[in-house]
Amino acid sequence: MNLFKIVLLLLVASVSLAAEAPAPASQLITYQLVLLERGPNAAKLATPEGQQLVRQHVEHLYKMNQQGSFKVAGPFTDQGEIQGIGFVAAATPAEALQIESADPAVQAGIFSMQALPFLSPPDWFGKWAEFPKFERVYFGFLVRGPNRGQDADTAQRLQREHLAYMEGQAQLGKLIVAGPITTESERRGIVVYRVASPEEAQERAAADPMVKAGRLQVELHPWQVPVGALPAAKTASP
Repeated sequence: MNLFKIVLLLLVASVSLAAEAPAPASQLITYQLVLLERGPNAAKLATPEGQQLVRQHVEHLYKMNQQGSFKVAGPFTDQGEIQGIGFVAAATPAEALQIESADPAVQAGIFSMQALPFLSPPDWFGKWAEFPKFERVYFGFLVRGPNRGQDADTAQRLQREHLAYMEGQAQLGKLIVAGPITTESERRGIVVYRVASPEEAQERAAADPMVKAGRLQVELHPWQVPVGALPAAKTASP
């Protein structure tokens, strides 16, 4: 069983009722998902000072990548409350926030931040291409849906169908990252789709049996990341 399948099994366990993780967590490690949100001084972004802070922010991220702490980072381009995210190699949310507190844009109040722990294989993330070589992918939070009243048998069936669907998307090279969030939160996991358009990302996310049943919802964001940071397409092995 490859690591992508292990992650999917753990992800199913984290978002379904009465499920046990069928693979040892020792094959995965904890990363921190750092969310950068609009800070109290976000209006500065429109000023020359704000643009200088953004340049310093980008330099900070590339420096942290070179030092091994930021594995992936980049902005959401939909201009929502969450401005961007990063995957940080840190044992705890507090440690990740301490690392990111050195970001000049955080210090200036352009961004505020929070961190959520999630599980991932240790070897999924690669070398960043030099700035400004980026790719656009689609990041999704798996969040609790409005219809979670299914009986146990139905919930277990939806688990199996959800896992099969995600494995299929991984084999097609469309789903490249998935992992469970390991703290209690409305956000239960993450997925990243590498597809051609937001419409395709939405269609693939909506076709997940858990989403169709209303047990989960997917909150999708276009995400711009350095080329090479995210894994190449994974295929599931028997």
